[in-house]
Amino acid sequence: MADALRLLMGGSTVAYVVMFGSICAFLQVFVPYSRYVSYLRWLTFALFTYFGTIIAVEIPWGEAARGFFIPTISRDSDFWTLVMAIFGTTISPYLFFWQASQEVEEIKNVGPRKPLGYGAVAGCERPAAN
Repeated sequence: MADALRLLMGGSTVAYVVMFGSICAFLQVFVPYSRYVSYLRWLTFALFTYFGTIIAVEIPWGEAARGFFIPTISRDSDFWTLVMAIFGTTISPYLFFWQASQEVEEIKNVGPRKPLGYGAVAGCERPAAN
């Protein structure tokens, strides 16, 4: 969002990042959820700009298809940053769901367990009352 605003108005990307981050944090903390979610619901219409961009911009479809099926690998650090960003945004959410489902499966297989407390470990007794 900061880069998009910088393209439209100029200025500092870092300042826009801080501004958007502050606004998002403020809204999440101080606006009631029912009201905040209605704002976010309307903001999803902004995603239609991707479709509008495809209509407005001349796209060389042959070159796009060739680049999709025959990727070009580069030694440039920006290329590898992009590769890591794609892996991070793709794999990280999957791992969260995988971990949660693994814990549920473990509970199903082993059954509920009591929390650790005094006497749960051999040789660990409750301290005597004074």
